[in-house]
Amino acid sequence: MFGTNWLEGIFGTVRCANCGATYDREDVSVVGNREEYWFVRCSCHACGTQGIGVVIVKELAATSATAEPAAEREAISVDDVIAAHEVLRAHTGDVHSLFDGIPGR
Repeated sequence: MFGTNWLEGIFGTVRCANCGATYDREDVSVVGNREEYWFVRCSCHACGTQGIGVVIVKELAATSATAEPAAEREAISVDDVIAAHEVLRAHTGDVHSLFDGIPGR
């Protein structure tokens, strides 16, 4: 199971779709995850817009004591985005029920 270290990488890079402000740490909270799909709740500190986002986090096998440089990592593919969309489209319930039956949720 993945930790939430990936979360640090989104601050200062992900922007509010409404006003364009970058999200601060206090603006984003993890709602839960299903395999490599992490669902985050975002609340913009600048305009108050709220939303749910899906972050695809893939575990990378390190070939040495350090992780692979960003240029050598596998990029998120269109198939990854479609798979996340299909998980959400097939779900019939609230966001919390996405994680029913998953240990630790």
